Amino acid sequence: MITIELLKNRLDSLPRLCEIWHTELGSTWAPDTPIEDIIERFKTHLNDDQIPLTYVAFDNNIPIGMCSLREKDGTLRQDLSPCLGSLVVDKQYQGKGIGKMLMEKVINKAKSMNYKTLYLFAIGEGKYKYYENSGWESVCDDEFKNIPVKVMKMDL
Repeated sequence: MITIELLKNRLDSLPRLCEIWHTELGSTWAPDTPIEDIIERFKTHLNDDQIPLTYVAFDNNIPIGMCSLREKDGTLRQDLSPCLGSLVVDKQYQGKGIGKMLMEKVINKAKSMNYKTLYLFAIGEGKYKYYENSGWESVCDDEFKNIPVKVMKMDL
């Protein structure tokens, strides 16, 4: 059974989640960053009433994915806030709606915090389509380390 909890309540899941993040996103966004540094970064997400915060998906108590709500998402487009970031799901669980469940949690949390717009940065045509199909709209094209990035937003 899939459950979703705040990272704040499940710090024990952090090492595995950071491995998933490093495999799924880190190769593009931060390929030279050691897992230990990623763990330290996500330790700042142990919140429930302020950002940054992170939701974690579990399958029978095994961490399988996460999604964050944060003020800024890295160094790209510092003028856009808040951001949905670090939406990752373990490869063997992809395509089962878990990413949408996590995204929904972050969107609902942003709404409850009275944000009016949420932003994200997507790399790759498949990810653009995934987010478009989930209700996000393209704002503009940008670039990160010479890689094309689609800046997207959702009005809440």
